Amino acid sequence: MLSFFLCMLALGLYFISLPIAARITLKPLEMSIQPSLPQEKTIIVVLGGGQRRTKDLLEADVSPHTLVRLIGGLELAIQFDWPVIFCGGSYSKEVPEALTMAKRARRLFPNLTIYEESQSRTTWENLKNVSPLLKSLKLNDAVIVTHGYHMPRALMTAKKMVPEINWHPYPVGKMTDVAPLSLIDFLPNASDLHVNSLALREYLGIVAYKIKLLLSWT
Repeated sequence: MLSFFLCMLALGLYFISLPIAARITLKPLEMSIQPSLPQEKTIIVVLGGGQRRTKDLLEADVSPHTLVRLIGGLELAIQFDWPVIFCGGSYSKEVPEALTMAKRARRLFPNLTIYEESQSRTTWENLKNVSPLLKSLKLNDAVIVTHGYHMPRALMTAKKMVPEINWHPYPVGKMTDVAPLSLIDFLPNASDLHVNSLALREYLGIVAYKIKLLLSWT
């Protein structure tokens, strides 16, 4: 019995470490929502994706994951002259992620209009806490920037929690391969183990948020 369990565990670990598994798990999330931008002036809401944890703002820096979202948001802000809201707090007395993103953005583009939502720790809190600011600015539209795999959950939450805003998705950072299948797609590696773990967390998050939204509206 134990040997069977260990064998199945090894096979499961092998599968979720494969590039082809990432095409099966993460790609549907990444491809489910296409970019959309409004015609009128709007604001860009960039969701955080992790940072270097520290209590010193001078030492704070965004993670590679967050950097992709940061660049995507700044590209839109520069191209269309739109303001940006960076979202993300911290779990203790560390520097909030929004401040870390804003620090880097202001260093590169000091003339941009930048807002910070620094109290949230989850996607749910991101959208809940940014709502008052969006309402105070009296804009009809907002662009949400996050990774493609994360966009279904983020957009679903935004539309339910702030329905008076027309939300436009701008997914960035696609992570799954689109090249024809080859032998390398069946060779396990650590990076695809990480990608597949993101996919699993996202599917669980979507289910959890759907239940949470249903309960909050009943």
